[in-house]
Amino acid sequence: MKRINIQDIDLNSLEVILDKAGRWLDGVPFDTGQKLRINHGRKVLRDKDSFYKIFDKEYCRRQNFIDAYESGFFDELVPALKSLIVNGDDIIGYITESGQLLHQNPIYMDGKLVSNTPVENPIPKEFYKKIIDTTIVKEMFFYDLVPRNIIKTKDGKISLIDLESVYPIEELFQINKHNAKVKPDFYFNDLKKIWKENMKPISFIQPSRNNLKYLKWSYESIRKNLAPIHEICWADDFSDDGTWEWMNEIAEKDSNVKIHRNEGPNRLGHTILYDTLVNDYATNDIVMIYHADMYACPGLDEHVLKHMKPGTVVSATRIEPPLHPDGPEKVLKDFGIEPEEFKESELMKFIDEYKPPQKSSKGIFAPWAIYKKDFQEINGHDPLYAPQSKEDSDIFNRFVLAGYDLVQTWKGFVYHMTCRGSRFKDGALRNPAGQVFMKNRESSEWLTQNKRSTRNFIRKWGHMVKHDEMMYPIVPPKYDVGFVVRNCDYNLLTELEPWCSTIYIEYTGVIESYIKQEQKDTEFNLSDRIKHLHQNKPDNDIIIEFDAKLLNSNNFQILVELSSIFKESGEVGEMELEIFKFNINSLQTYEKELIKV
Repeated sequence: MKRINIQDIDLNSLEVILDKAGRWLDGVPFDTGQKLRINHGRKVLRDKDSFYKIFDKEYCRRQNFIDAYESGFFDELVPALKSLIVNGDDIIGYITESGQLLHQNPIYMDGKLVSNTPVENPIPKEFYKKIIDTTIVKEMFFYDLVPRNIIKTKDGKISLIDLESVYPIEELFQINKHNAKVKPDFYFNDLKKIWKENMKPISFIQPSRNNLKYLKWSYESIRKNLAPIHEICWADDFSDDGTWEWMNEIAEKDSNVKIHRNEGPNRLGHTILYDTLVNDYATNDIVMIYHADMYACPGLDEHVLKHMKPGTVVSATRIEPPLHPDGPEKVLKDFGIEPEEFKESELMKFIDEYKPPQKSSKGIFAPWAIYKKDFQEINGHDPLYAPQSKEDSDIFNRFVLAGYDLVQTWKGFVYHMTCRGSRFKDGALRNPAGQVFMKNRESSEWLTQNKRSTRNFIRKWGHMVKHDEMMYPIVPPKYDVGFVVRNCDYNLLTELEPWCSTIYIEYTGVIESYIKQEQKDTEFNLSDRIKHLHQNKPDNDIIIEFDAKLLNSNNFQILVELSSIFKESGEVGEMELEIFKFNINSLQTYEKELIKV
């Protein structure tokens, strides 16, 4: 294709048809609902034989045109394309020969429809078929297929114009980020069929330990309700309930199942096994963290994939029995608390009739899907939390800090039995009135590990897990804080140590006994975190001095909320609050250093 440098075109000799150079508009990304400024700047000019379209370099669809041209999308569809307009090495526009519009309708002025006279067979059938065939082969589509964007050239050939109106087929449901909409409706319906046929396969990531009846139930739902292209990756965490034997039976029959076993003798937990499956077994670009006690409802894959793009994490909406408190991010509805009492037909009817409060929202909870590359970019889950508990909140924080969009679709559902691994190992129960109860039935294993992981989360982040009502993570700043504590005994050291970077206490023999007991439960080097005051001068950015004898449940909350206090009202210098004396040397924050593990 001939290339013409913009400097070699006498723009002043051309008639200006449209001048929107430098135009910026508010766009609304399909996933987040957040507005951002998007460049829509371009010009259209003409002479007696040709039209010239020139883009701003930042124009939101400039790369669309380049990608379509380089893919060969235009080869059979745009005989009117004569030349590319360049500025140095950059393609910034194109030239098409003039021709007769196929039809003027519908006609828009200032964004308003002013004429929509019915047109019989406005697009020739052969040309429409050529468009569909090209879409299938190139996996790209021309979104604005209306008669005013189709011309007949002087030699009678049919050609598209407005050539930047091309997107990858996988972005069919995301183009409104550029204020774009597929037209006409019959064409959109055909594109949806093509999108479905080109749907990206997902690798479902499912570790399991002694969860065989739930895993069978979950597997059957994936294979019955979702496209067969999806891969299932299982890890058996040293189960003794026949899980591994069953996995082998299925893998022999289902070539799209990958299996891994932890041979023991110790449990690894899903914190480790999620990443083993993602890194060593999943063969697809998209992976979905998926619990063994989840039932995949019809259309789950399609609705998740409609939102998928690099840098985005997409969650399905959970429908759960009333085992946990209700929340606006899920649907609380009892369709059974065990597979043997699962009311599948009632669930299907409910989904068919359900009217979601919104198409999507911002938040995250399992099951969630992500591009494998994005998962690996931050090195996956932090083994600090192995075998489980808080590893999800940790990686969610890191997604936010890495700039990923967190989207929940309200059209793709799972039915989630909830916590049928370590937490409620003996399943769910009902009282004589038929009500579900789980309170105070957590296993001792889960309670111990949850306490351990919570303490490690606080050590790492400087705060408890925080999120809004839709489960979108709230990540306060991370500061370098040193506690200088008088009269600190073993019990108080246990309470205080996770809440700071370093704690300095008097020599009493407490440090050695505490480290001996606690070090086995954390990867943090406690010898670096706990120091004898008489041997070490505090050198943290922020030093807080206090007498441990004066601590109570009320003033301890000040230490719990330090991140928020410093963010909202912290200033370099000295200050006092309750029993605490602050020496703030710096308010530098370190949370961005926690993105990768």
